[in-house]
Amino acid sequence: MTIEQDPVQYLKSISSVRDTTSQVYNYAKSKGEGNYFTLDLSKMPAVVDFLCGIIGRDYQTNYSSIPPHGRWQHLNCGGEQRVESLIAQWRGSGVDEIEIARKLIDLFVFSVLIDAGAGNVWKYTSPDSSRVGRSEGLAVASYYLFIEGALSADKQDPYKVNGQKLKELTMDQFVKGFQISDTNPMSGAEGRLNLIQRLGVALVSNSEIFGPEGRPGGIVDYLYGKSTEQDGTYVVDLNDVWNALMDGLTSIWPMGRTTVEGKPLGDAWRLDTKADVSAAAGAANSEISDIVTFHKLTQWLCYSLLVPLEQFGYKFTIKHKDLQTGLPEYRNGGLFYDFGVLQLKPEALKRGLALSNKLGTVSANIPSFEPHDGAIVEWRCMTIGLLDDLLPLVNEKLQYQLSLPQLIEAGSWKAGREIAAQMRPETNGPPIELFSDGTVF
Repeated sequence: MTIEQDPVQYLKSISSVRDTTSQVYNYAKSKGEGNYFTLDLSKMPAVVDFLCGIIGRDYQTNYSSIPPHGRWQHLNCGGEQRVESLIAQWRGSGVDEIEIARKLIDLFVFSVLIDAGAGNVWKYTSPDSSRVGRSEGLAVASYYLFIEGALSADKQDPYKVNGQKLKELTMDQFVKGFQISDTNPMSGAEGRLNLIQRLGVALVSNSEIFGPEGRPGGIVDYLYGKSTEQDGTYVVDLNDVWNALMDGLTSIWPMGRTTVEGKPLGDAWRLDTKADVSAAAGAANSEISDIVTFHKLTQWLCYSLLVPLEQFGYKFTIKHKDLQTGLPEYRNGGLFYDFGVLQLKPEALKRGLALSNKLGTVSANIPSFEPHDGAIVEWRCMTIGLLDDLLPLVNEKLQYQLSLPQLIEAGSWKAGREIAAQMRPETNGPPIELFSDGTVF
């Protein structure tokens, strides 16, 4: 599928993410700057050293043990094997392997899609009284909602996520489930609840993909129908996984975002830097020449589903996994900003600080932007390109070929968080704040 053949389908494809964002990144590399950031690649060796230090600390030289980036590890935060315990429980009660795959995907889809930034204050208190915030806190909260049956419409089986149940989730139930209060506020709570409710509608409305129960796990059976049997294994193309998620879930994204031909694209945004690149290249279609695509939550979801799909149920072999990019979110992006590879230009910085001052909810020294702002959109483009450039540099230093999902899991995501804690110990927050609706990153 090309942009000329079908602009909408192309811009919803996984291939479009690296295609569109790399144009912005390569443009910035050629000039040493974009419209909102300067780019200094001479600072990359310091990023490599810091990141490799973290990998060595956590894995020594046992690089093959590094799992691919995914929600599984977040659900197990604090060293508690929550996912493995569930699997053992299900097997012990006679649940078949295909249903185990469905249940894992039920849990992972819900957990990923509530995973936009929760802010610097919110934390979840688990039954053992441990408190955890950010992405891991959201994961643990989703786990307890799942095992308590709060997401299941099946009175005989609490371990499901049903669209009908999500459609009916109320703000009171959401606030209770995520322990939100005046002293424990969550960024973007209303947007997050709306996303959950729209997920419910999407699951019920797309029975071809999600089955008669309207479950995320229905995708297991859908992909089985798309698979081909080769040498006793079921082979699925990543594009089939991706298209099922995009076609099944596009309707969950908020209205008012980028559309083409009246059709919503999801996590896609207009950027004047991209328009400049397109103009220089003589691009003909002005309606789409300034659009870049990220589809971050869909990518995060796709990353997270690959292990259940490959290791449980039909144990699919998934081709073309290298189409996925690094994730354009604040931990990966913050890593490059905190090391000076990226710096906001003065005018953008001034505007971001003005919004922080107006909001009064973040440090006056940390700039804030809305998701559609060119500074955020360009930052995300730069992050994807920099992660692609970072991978071979890290592999050269380690003398080992990590995959991109392993790099994110063992290094960049964690390194972004750790450098943030060093530089801003009062919040442990990112160097740039997103004034979020709870549905971006």
